[in-house]
Amino acid sequence: MHPLLPILTILPLVLLPFTLASTLTLLLPAGLNPLPPSTHATLITTNLTLKAPLRRSNSFSFANVPPGDYLGEVYSRDYFFSPMRVDIDAEKGIEIWRTYRGNEWGNKGERIGGSVGGKEEEVRIEVKTQGEKGYYEARGGFSPLTLLKNPMILIAIFGMGMMVGMPYLLDSMDPETRKEFEESQKSGPLAGVTAATNPMQNFDMAAWMAGSSKSEKSVSTGAGEGGGGKARRRG
Repeated sequence: MHPLLPILTILPLVLLPFTLASTLTLLLPAGLNPLPPSTHATLITTNLTLKAPLRRSNSFSFANVPPGDYLGEVYSRDYFFSPMRVDIDAEKGIEIWRTYRGNEWGNKGERIGGSVGGKEEEVRIEVKTQGEKGYYEARGGFSPLTLLKNPMILIAIFGMGMMVGMPYLLDSMDPETRKEFEESQKSGPLAGVTAATNPMQNFDMAAWMAGSSKSEKSVSTGAGEGGGGKARRRG
């Protein structure tokens, strides 16, 4: 038996993945702003991660990709890109499906591209953007209408309107209705609350001053009489 025969038997099995390898090119859509050099794409499967940098043609090229099921993603500082599932098989060729985060791996989405019967060695597919990333919030301009969204401002406006409009409303009433309104205000539940919260409302300043002056006069008169009596007793 020739000593190189076992090696020649195993060699085709070792080279089989490389003979079945395919090339996948991801194209960026037109109209995007210039992307930074850190933009890159990845193909991830079990125990294997392939990475492709951004090329001058706004594309990512994965050469000699072995058969398997991959999750393809594009990472950029400025944009969000939709992920995709890439299935590479020796018989079916390359099939690309749209997928979403959180979905089960067996739940395939819409087929967006691929080869037929494994005849195409290179497949080119355009990735889809989900939107532009925003790191800063634009400062809004001042508008007087924004003040009306404040409840305190609305309460103040309502109070001023009632203060200005109530006299005109009372003047437009007929005498009987106005009299009934005033009586209801006096006998209403708020009348007692107002009197209790403001005890100085019914205070008579003139009577208080008159009473204090009389009491002071009586005290001084009583003191004078008492002093005279004592003086006469001593004499």
